[in-house]
Amino acid sequence: MSNLIHKTDGVFIEKQNKGVKCQHCSYFIKHNDITSAYLHGKISLPFLSGPEK
Repeated sequence: MSNLIHKTDGVFIEKQNKGVKCQHCSYFIKHNDITSAYLHGKISLPFLSGPEK
């Protein structure tokens, strides 16, 4: 959960008390709402693209 990206800004989201917060625009989300935000396209996980190794 430490490597989430706010899709609107393309900035990593940092862990805070009861959730995570975008350091660029201050978008905040609670820990228990992260799955919902991911499924609705508000946050993403940074995966490297390319062929499998």
